Order: sequence, then structure tokens, then C-alpha cells
Amino acid sequence: MAKFVHSIKIAGPAGLGIKSGGQLLSKILIAHGFNVRDYNEYPSLVRGGHNTYQTSFSNQEIFAPHYHLDLFFSIRPKHWQEHLKEFTCQTLIFSDETAPLDLKTGIFLNLPLQDLVEQVGNPLVFNTICLGVIAYLYHLEQKICSKLITQQYQKYGDINLAAFNLGYDFAKKNYSAYQKRFSLSKNNPKSPKLLDGNESFGWGFIKGGGNFYAAYPMTPSTGLLHFLAEKQTEHKITVIHPEDEISAANMAAGAVFAGARGGVGTSGGGFALMAETVSFCGIAEIGMVFYLVSRPGPATGMATWTSQADILFVVNSGHGEFPKVVLAPGDHQESFDFGIASLNLAAELQTPVLVLSDKFLAESSANCRDFSKSPSDIRIGKIISNLPQNFLRYRWDTPEGVSSYPLPGTPDGEFLANSYEHDQYGFSTEDPDVANKMLQKRLKKYRLALKLCPKAKLFGNPNAKKLIISWGSTKGPILESLPPGFAFLQIRTLWPIDPKIKKIISQYKKIITIENNQTGQLTQLLKSQFDFHPRHQILKANGRPFFPEELSEKLVKL
Repeated sequence: MAKFVHSIKIAGPAGLGIKSGGQLLSKILIAHGFNVRDYNEYPSLVRGGHNTYQTSFSNQEIFAPHYHLDLFFSIRPKHWQEHLKEFTCQTLIFSDETAPLDLKTGIFLNLPLQDLVEQVGNPLVFNTICLGVIAYLYHLEQKICSKLITQQYQKYGDINLAAFNLGYDFAKKNYSAYQKRFSLSKNNPKSPKLLDGNESFGWGFIKGGGNFYAAYPMTPSTGLLHFLAEKQTEHKITVIHPEDEISAANMAAGAVFAGARGGVGTSGGGFALMAETVSFCGIAEIGMVFYLVSRPGPATGMATWTSQADILFVVNSGHGEFPKVVLAPGDHQESFDFGIASLNLAAELQTPVLVLSDKFLAESSANCRDFSKSPSDIRIGKIISNLPQNFLRYRWDTPEGVSSYPLPGTPDGEFLANSYEHDQYGFSTEDPDVANKMLQKRLKKYRLALKLCPKAKLFGNPNAKKLIISWGSTKGPILESLPPGFAFLQIRTLWPIDPKIKKIISQYKKIITIENNQTGQLTQLLKSQFDFHPRHQILKANGRPFFPEELSEKLVKL
């Protein structure tokens, strides 16, 4: 865990710029050389409710946002009451109200936001006034702050600059006694871009040659739809918003059949509608990417919160037996990397590739390298243009189950691709011997998948006797809280399961699994492949992610 981490949270009703103010704060901190991890919460409301944006930052490497806060800003009175457990005795709580008599922890400071907003003459600059207070307390450079405020708010730059300066001057006059405690040395920014997980995957999709994307908006995957739509002209991507998820999946399958490098994005409820297309891609051998960003279910569940409860659903998606790949990025860099890898694997294996993220990773931001400047990495697989006589699209005597195929329109390259079992030409069949050969042909792809898919990664003490096993977005909180006597194994390919994982696990005396679900689904998955009996399971399923402090408290007791 980084030794010097500060956390700031802004809270208030939707419609008052909680997210835009929080993102601007993260950009300002990155410009001063800090490493940033942020996290936002919001109900499924356009106006009102209780929204928060939290930024944790350090001049050291940081892997996850922290739970305990240094500064808390209540844009409207009383919102601080939702966060009492996050306060320490040193937390500064700013709100436009009289200090409560029953506050048991934290230092309550009156910040007359309504009066200050009226001085500026605009009712929507609460957040920028708070940024001025933060800039003063943390010795941030006003020139850097002013430049970024002007860039973000553009034609409203003057009003927001006035609000920022008003907040800065008010803090200088009233909060000078608290300024020294917030001094942190600054670095040169090495990773200068603020990106969330959806944007990171989007850049990977672009750099992997993705040129067709279809999605029906569904929180928390919608950010990728918006991101790629903004980039479609510059990067020559066709982005479609159809009438539902069934249409999205089938459009993308048709596009990939026609030669596109394509995919779809959704969450659990939308993916339920796409499951038939997963199966269709399996039998037609169409290499297509499915990007699933999990939220709590069942049904609508909690639409704007996080969960890791879809792992078994995704691994077992689509009826029948056919090969599929399930990847699980653990951070923003891996979201980018797997955006590329998913398209390449889909092309090389000619089968569905599913990327399983969640709200916590997809909608939380971090300072990243500039992925737009990364080189492209495009592997097209076995596309051919010079066809042999008597061309067999689904040739079954290939060593790894992957047959060559032409793009539609290639002379003498006609073949059938439909949902029926078929022979080597693609003609429908119910012959038992042919059906068995085609099934075995497809399943051979698993051997190639095990060679090509991202391998599990081991972190921590090489001499440890205790091993944590987890996957996905829990990576950051685990790395941020990893005790000295522990190692951590991150499963990055959830399917197919690499048999070498069993050998790694066998070297440790005590095994602990950590998951954001209630039934230990990774444990169930590993048990299905080999003898696996973890000593402890740390599970959480209330829509919130793990924080380093709570994991530290649990792990030191094991």
C-alpha cells in the first residue's frame, strides 16, 4: 500500500456537475505529477439523489481508491451524513450549514457555497468553488488549474475561473490553519492521460483494428458506445445504435462474417439477449468480440453499481458445446491490452471472445499512458484469397481446428454459414459421424487458445506461504493492500482455464479467494477443472467494490 495517499470526495445531487468537477480535479492532480485512482457513485436518476466522485492520489504508485477521506465536500447540506464511516478524526468536512453538535469524527467547516455562488452569478459553479478550496489547501499552482478549467469549460471558462478564484481566496482567508498538513511533493507526470476502463478498452479496440461496433445503451457499458461514436470518423469505425441487444449482436455477427473486425458491448441483462448469437458464432465459426460490463443482478438489479457475479453466466453462455474465450482485465492497462487481444484472438480462433469487466473498472479513471500513440497490432488469422480447388470452408483435418476462409465476394470462395450443424462445405447435416467430426474440430481450438490467451500473473512475496487468488477489478485493491507474507495470483483468462494454474496453487499452504460476488464463482469454476479447496473466501456483493483498508483488515487476521 502506498504510504502517502490522499482522498477527496465531492457529493451532492445529480445535475450539479459532481462528475465533471471530480474529473477536472483528477486532471489537475495528474498535471501536478500525482498518480490518481478515482471512483464515482450515482443512482439511476437524471436529477436529484446522492452522487459522489472520489479521487485518491499519491506521489507514489497507487492501484486503487482508498476508503478513508482527507477532504469531503457536501455541495448541498446534509450529504455528508451518508459517509460517516469514511471519516477519520482528521477529515475536513465542508458544507454550507452550521456545524452539527453530534458529529463524532472529523472536523466540520462551514463553506458558504450558496453565498459564493450568488457572488459569481451562476447556480452551477458549486464544484469549481470547491476546486479553489482544494487548490489552496494542497498548494496547487493556480496557473495550471486555470488552464485546465478554461480547457474543460471553454465558453463558460470566465465564470468558472471566477468561481475557482473565489473559492481559493475564501480558503486562504478562512482555512490557512489546515494548509500545512496537506503538503505533498510533486513529480513530473509520466502517465498524463485520465481514462476510465471503457475508454481504455476503446483505444485497444481501435489499435486492434476494430472497425464495427454495435450496442444498445446499457449502464455501465454505455461509455464505450459514446467513446467509439466520437472516434468513428477519425478512425473509420462504423458505430451502430440499433433497437435492442439482439439486433446489435446479429448485426455485428453479420459484419464480422463480411470481413469486419467487430464487437458488441452490454451488461448482464443485455448479454442474456445476446446468448443465442454467442452460440451461433460458435457453430458458424465467426470470430466476434463481446464486451460485457457487469452490474448487480438478477434482472435490472442495481443498474449503476458494481458486481462480479456474471463469471459463470459468461463462461457457460450459449447452448451446446463449442469453444469460447473469456478474458478479464484487472486494470486500465489490461483493458487496453485486452481490447487488442480480443480482436486478434477472435480472428485467429474464429470463435466468440468475451471480455468481462465491471462497473468499478469500466467507469473509474486512472492516469494512463497515451494509448492513442500506441502502435497498432492487427493479426487477421487465416483469411485467404487464392483458393484451392474443391475449397472446404470447414475443413476438419486442421491440426488446431482453425480452417482457412475467404471474405465474401472472393472468386470461387462460396460457402454456407448458418446455425445448422454442417459438413466441411457448410451444407446442413444430421449425419452422426460428420456431426461428431465437426464438434471435435471446433473443440480442438482450445489447445491453440491456451497458447495464445493472456497467462495468469503472480505478484507479491516469492517466498510466501499464503496465496490470494482473484480476477478482474479486485486486482487494484488487492495490490494496494497486499501484506508482506502473501502472494497474489491474478487469473486473466477465465476460460479456458490454464492447467498450469493448478501447479502454481499447489506450492502454497493457505489459499484465499477474493471476489465481488456472494457465491464464490471463481472458486466454483476452478473446482470444475481440478481439486481446489481454498481455506478462506472473502466475498462482497452489495454493489460496492473492495477498498484497500477493508482487505487489509481481513487479510492480517488470516
